[in-house]
Amino acid sequence: MKVTCFGEVLWDDFPTGKVLGGAPLNVAVRLESLGFHAGVGGSIISCRGDDADGEELLRQIKGKNVNTDLLQVSPDQATSLVKVKLNECGSASYEIVYPCAWDRIQLQEEALQRVAESDAFIFGSLATRDEVSRSTLDKLIEKAKFKIFDVNLRKPFYDTNRLLDTMKKVDLVKLNDDELYELSEIYGSPYHSIEQNIAFLAKLAGVPNICVTLGGHGAVLYQKGKLHRHCGFRVKVADTVGSGDSFLGGLTYKLLNNSEPQEALTFACALGALVAARRGATPDISLQEIENFMNPA
Repeated sequence: MKVTCFGEVLWDDFPTGKVLGGAPLNVAVRLESLGFHAGVGGSIISCRGDDADGEELLRQIKGKNVNTDLLQVSPDQATSLVKVKLNECGSASYEIVYPCAWDRIQLQEEALQRVAESDAFIFGSLATRDEVSRSTLDKLIEKAKFKIFDVNLRKPFYDTNRLLDTMKKVDLVKLNDDELYELSEIYGSPYHSIEQNIAFLAKLAGVPNICVTLGGHGAVLYQKGKLHRHCGFRVKVADTVGSGDSFLGGLTYKLLNNSEPQEALTFACALGALVAARRGATPDISLQEIENFMNPA
């Protein structure tokens, strides 16, 4: 089973030091860690700078066993560095520089082939902020079998009309509750509940699957007209960086293995909670540990 992710690879710069990051890369790393037991392979299509940060980024991605064959090198843009601030609850805010290397992802024949061969293609909204990477993404979407759109609203780096156009092309949209309410209001929704706005967005975009994360309160999965809910797992939050990415990795892993929607949602919520309870975006977490967390003896 193959999954290809597209978009930003970067350094999350915390007060305590730099950590490998970027939502699509975090998803690829999580899928690879799960796939060690189940034959899932993760690849990343992105771009780094021709600099020391880029060399170290490449080394660490390889250390996570993610395929880097399609990680390009920009001759004129630096490797991305994002300032991360955590509030007293562990919630993160980000200072993202534009432009950087992953804004310049070029279209390659090898990437078109990799996406066509993949069981799923995962990408986020941040990688659409620049025309170069956006143009490449549009061509790759055309080749994908199962397209997963991870909405990450980072002001000022999104266009709501473009977001809607992208949603109309995909099979699954993942976003959080704040993003759902913000976009639904912009698109003219008269509704005030999560359930109603999910149905509104599904009809507007014609997307068959929508997943909305609710922070510590779990998530809702809309699949072919039916809603599935999980109320979440209680943990002591260390930081929220990467928890949503691991949630998406877990959901994708289960759905591609033909799990029932409720089982997939429960697994994804457990994985997201375990990540939030630890520092960093991609802590090592085994399948057995997830199982023990969901069903303690």
